[in-house]
Amino acid sequence: MITQTVIRRYPGKRIEGYRNSSPRVVKVLAVGQNARQIVEQINEEHRDNVVMSGGVDPDRRLPMDEPVNGLKPDAVVVVHQQGEPAAFPFAIERTASMLSFIVLETNGMLREQTENKKVRDLRAIADLFVTTSDSGFVKELVSNLAS
Repeated sequence: MITQTVIRRYPGKRIEGYRNSSPRVVKVLAVGQNARQIVEQINEEHRDNVVMSGGVDPDRRLPMDEPVNGLKPDAVVVVHQQGEPAAFPFAIERTASMLSFIVLETNGMLREQTENKKVRDLRAIADLFVTTSDSGFVKELVSNLAS
C-alpha cells in the first residue's frame, strides 16, 4: 500500500514561533565603487532586516558580521566587481553567520592569477562563492536570504 500526503498549509509563509522560521538579518558589504552602486540599489528598498554599515574606518579591522545598530546579522553578503581594487577594511576570517561572496565579472571568466590576495582569501572562507555577470543576482540573493 502506498500512502501519499500533500501538505499545502501556507506555502511561502513562516511558521509562527519556530526559531528557524523568522526572517534573517542580512548584512551587505560592497568592495569597490561599482559594487557599492549595486548595494545602494538594494538599500533603496528600506528593508528592516537588510543592514548596511555605511562608511567604515579602513584602519579598524572589524569582523564582517559585526552588529549594525544593535542587529547581529544571520548572513553576510560581500559583493566585489572583478578588476576593482579590493580595499577591504574588515578582518578576513570565518564569520559566525553564513558568508556569501559574489564576484561580478566584467572580463569573462575569473582568472586566479590576476585576483587580488584579499579576493582569494575571501573565496577560501565563503560558504557560497558565485561569479556572475548578472548584477541583478545580488539583489535576488539578498531578497531570498532576507525573506
